Amino acid sequence: MRSFIVVCLAVVAWSTSAWAMECSGWQRLDDDQKLAAIERMIDGHLSSNVGRKFTSENTVAMRRCLEEFTLRIRDDFDDACSKGMSTGKSDLDNIFDRYFLSCVQ
Repeated sequence: MRSFIVVCLAVVAWSTSAWAMECSGWQRLDDDQKLAAIERMIDGHLSSNVGRKFTSENTVAMRRCLEEFTLRIRDDFDDACSKGMSTGKSDLDNIFDRYFLSCVQ
């Protein structure tokens, strides 16, 4: 039971911070993990207070739009990190936010 609680807490901690990715962490992920991280970013943004302002009318359409960009987001993150972005988190957040805002209807 104790190990179950520890695992649950680790998952909650990861899921709340997963959309705050830095290049150093991003570059350690394989392709499947990168796509999963982007999915967590989508979930995090859609469930955040700021995200709710943009998605209150049609969350499903917003999710579909973002999911269409998943591979492009991954490629943009890879490209940005390969160019040596030093701050990482804010740069990757900015890339993701451009896609997020492009889906606002």
